Amino acid sequence: MKYLIYYDIKRNFPLRRILLAIIVAWLAIFFFSHFFANDMTEDRLLEKLSVGIIDQDKSKLSNMLLANFKQNKQFSSMMDLEIGSYEKLHNKFEKGNLTAIVTIPKGFTDGLMHYQNLPLSILISDKKPLKAIILTEVLDSYSDYIQSVDAATLSAYEILSKTNISKQKLKKHNDLFSIQMVTFALNRNKFFSYEKIATFPTTNSFIYFISAILCLVICILSTGIIFTLYDDVKSFTIHRYKMHSSNFYKYIASKLLSFAIAISLICIFISLPLFIYIAMTFKQVFIITTELFVFSLMYISVLLFIGLVLFSETSASLFCNLFVFVLGLIGGNFIPLSLMPKTIQNISSFTLNYQVIKILIQSISDGDLTKTNYIFMIICLISIAILYISSCKLIKFKIEEDGGKLCETLS
Repeated sequence: MKYLIYYDIKRNFPLRRILLAIIVAWLAIFFFSHFFANDMTEDRLLEKLSVGIIDQDKSKLSNMLLANFKQNKQFSSMMDLEIGSYEKLHNKFEKGNLTAIVTIPKGFTDGLMHYQNLPLSILISDKKPLKAIILTEVLDSYSDYIQSVDAATLSAYEILSKTNISKQKLKKHNDLFSIQMVTFALNRNKFFSYEKIATFPTTNSFIYFISAILCLVICILSTGIIFTLYDDVKSFTIHRYKMHSSNFYKYIASKLLSFAIAISLICIFISLPLFIYIAMTFKQVFIITTELFVFSLMYISVLLFIGLVLFSETSASLFCNLFVFVLGLIGGNFIPLSLMPKTIQNISSFTLNYQVIKILIQSISDGDLTKTNYIFMIICLISIAILYISSCKLIKFKIEEDGGKLCETLS
């Protein structure tokens, strides 16, 4: 079988084709990683909310509140605060430079300590509805939190008032407790609720597109298995092989291995800048190489089976190329999924390309295989075995059971 593998590699992967694939892949990685360099973070989905603050209270607690807002990374990643006078901020608001104006009334923080909920004056622009909705929800959430704190301090005061504690001590405890609770409320760190989304791990555009381009290279080069199969039919290679042996398991295995070895080597050469850039260990390189080989076998097995089922070189070529293009588009090979509509993102998680890119990113970033990755690799190996056996039986049926009609039709 080693001669069959050597023959297929030499015939289907000439040096010129290998160099062309590597150069094109490098150019694609360079272009896409720079083109999407500023679009790989979540904050590009929405511009920051510009909020003007008019502080009429000018107390220590109000200053603490505003300072906390500015220093809080979660808050500052969503909003830009500008503290200024009424005239200055309203002038900017009318020009559309501010999303909202929040006025902190005089005695606001002191009122919290004495259960006097002085309302904040909030003016929100309706020119950008999405921003208005987000800001409204954030402020409502904070208002509910303040009310909860206020209710807690009031409850503590009422309970203490029913004891034998003196009014002087009651006032002292209440002031102390109120200050602590209000301070805690003003220093509240969690302004937004976060829900982890099961998608690609956080990475930069360079690593993402190396993974995406490697997956795309595997897809495109794997389509060559179809032309190789039908070339063997046209050149009567299968006729001659049938005269030698009726066992097509070795024949199909040589095709799968020759393409998988060649494609894996090409992908390794494409990955060399990554290996050097990250200074990967031997273990990381071994894991990624193994994954590339298994993924290559997976795509080759799928496309070979499709080519045999369609029973026509033209139909198989057209369908497989369209299949690879759609997989690449939905799977995130051309455009990062975070920039695509939610509907596409939901569909994408069921595609092979999505899982392949995700696993490659995780292996590059973490340098190890997770439990999920192991399970997916095992599923791939089982699928390869099933497709391999099915392809062997299918080509045997087409040639032997149909009396050689496959060869007659395609030759």
